[in-house]
Amino acid sequence: MSNNAAGGGHKTPPDYELAGHWHLAAMKGWGLVTLLAGGFCVFGVTFILGVVARGMLQGVGEFRISVFLAFPIFLAIIAAFVILHEGVHGLGYLVFGGKPRFGAKLIGGFFPVVYASATGPLLSGNQYLLVGLAPFLALTPLFLLTGILAPDDGIAIIALTAMAMNIAGSTGDLVAAWKVRQLGGGTLFEDTADGFNWYRPSRPNL
Repeated sequence: MSNNAAGGGHKTPPDYELAGHWHLAAMKGWGLVTLLAGGFCVFGVTFILGVVARGMLQGVGEFRISVFLAFPIFLAIIAAFVILHEGVHGLGYLVFGGKPRFGAKLIGGFFPVVYASATGPLLSGNQYLLVGLAPFLALTPLFLLTGILAPDDGIAIIALTAMAMNIAGSTGDLVAAWKVRQLGGGTLFEDTADGFNWYRPSRPNL
């Protein structure tokens, strides 16, 4: 997503007008700290739950790894997760006629995030929800099932780590989805680098 001005890269329908903005970058103080801390907590909790689920179905195995290999493997998992997560967002934009764009920025001036956005037609609420939640809905069960059913403990740990990252990385998407649901039907959405602009039917001139 790029930090578009209103209507940047999109053709606004003639009977619609810009009605408002919502951006994660506008979050400051405890709101931002809560969001970020919540993401880290979600990562830890979901990873542990995944390991417990695997242990219940497969039994407790042994997975040993060198300290020197742990860090580069973790970085590789992050890179693969980011590509898959944002790629699914991009695929969603393609389905609805948009041209995906990818980039990175800082939230709150210090926390780095990678994002996907698109130029093209404005999206309805349901379309925007589907694009925003697609990585959470599609990748979470894929990683979870792989982590639980994989015969190799190493593959299982990698899959469960990716699952936890995907859920934690979807925190902002879930917050945005909650806001979209609040705006009701008939609203059109334009994605930006860290949120969205929304448009509603113009009021007739009296």
